[in-house]
Amino acid sequence: MSVGPERNLGDNATGGQGALKPYLKRKKSSLGETKIAVLGAEGVGKSALSVRFITKRFIGEYDQTAESKYKYSTVVDGEQMAFEVLDTRSVNEDCGAREDVMRWADGYVLVYSIVSRKSFNLLQEVQKKVEEFKKGSNVPIVILANKADLEHMRQVTSEEGQTFAISLGCPFIELSASEDVSDVTDAFHALCRDIVEYKRRSRTFFDRVFGAFGREKVSS
Repeated sequence: MSVGPERNLGDNATGGQGALKPYLKRKKSSLGETKIAVLGAEGVGKSALSVRFITKRFIGEYDQTAESKYKYSTVVDGEQMAFEVLDTRSVNEDCGAREDVMRWADGYVLVYSIVSRKSFNLLQEVQKKVEEFKKGSNVPIVILANKADLEHMRQVTSEEGQTFAISLGCPFIELSASEDVSDVTDAFHALCRDIVEYKRRSRTFFDRVFGAFGREKVSS
């Protein structure tokens, strides 16, 4: 089953596919808005995780030739939060980490499959691209190791995933999109909290800088 263009994904959610540029025009998001890009190699379960978070339903098959952006409103820690989730398409193993995607997003879900060593190795390259683009800033990230239900086919150990996350200072969750709806929700909510905190810190910094600049102009 595939998620089609402009398909209704639930009471508070909408989904759409199409050209990337029109819906990635960057607008400054408020504290009550969260833009999340889901990055990872083809076949790791990016679409399943995105739709699982938004609808709580599991869908196993998707059209991997198109990208989808979903809008979803829910309550996180007692506050209404408007999510925009971009389920990216991996082109030539770029894992969806293109410049327009990275510029658009407030934070990133990095996904690999525990049954694919290649997907884990590619994700480490994606992290480097994100850091380079964001100029080394501590941008909000969560790492998801998907397909934990396929333990008998495992190629990447839990310890490797945890070590990778520790090196980035970000949360790490090993889960199954098909079985662990609560873990999927927790992962997106954790990233949302980090994004809100990141925005608050950034705004405080700029307020101090531009506030001081304004005072200097007045005194001169």
